[in-house]
Amino acid sequence: MSATAFLFDSLLDVSDTLLRDHGMCLPPQVHMVAEDMDKPYVGFVSCRPFYRGADAVTAITDLGQFPSVLMATHLLVAWEDCDMRTALELPGDHFATGIALLDADFEQHTLHWHPYDIEWGPDGESGAPTVIPHWGTPAHYENPPLLAPFQALLDTWRELRNDDIQQTAVRLQQAGYELNMIKH
Repeated sequence: MSATAFLFDSLLDVSDTLLRDHGMCLPPQVHMVAEDMDKPYVGFVSCRPFYRGADAVTAITDLGQFPSVLMATHLLVAWEDCDMRTALELPGDHFATGIALLDADFEQHTLHWHPYDIEWGPDGESGAPTVIPHWGTPAHYENPPLLAPFQALLDTWRELRNDDIQQTAVRLQQAGYELNMIKH
């Protein structure tokens, strides 16, 4: 199994567990790979909390900053699509539920779609209702148009900024992003 496939499987397992145990969606995340390193997986950034609308757009776009400064060569981006479209206040009153996994390099991207239907489960330990996902047939799409904030995230990353890594990390953490780096 490739490292990308393993990471995608892990993200789907985490998504399933969060839904079943807490009734929550996986927060948008960017997993960073530096293919020029001996151990290429370097870690991930989880999105900060955001308000609907313009703040959600900014929060997602800014996920591209750290991988840009880190000069990551490959990104794996994960989000729950219905939750994200609702947060972006896109037109429509019903969006399909599914985990979107975006596999991107500097020239192209592939969107892996993992749809699910929900059945309300029992209340979790916190008292919040949980969800039992019923996973549908996955699909993947080569270079599809992306929601604007995710395209902006990729555009930000692809700029390969020469900013200070430590200052960028501190600034993002102070804003509420969670950085999880692998210690090699």
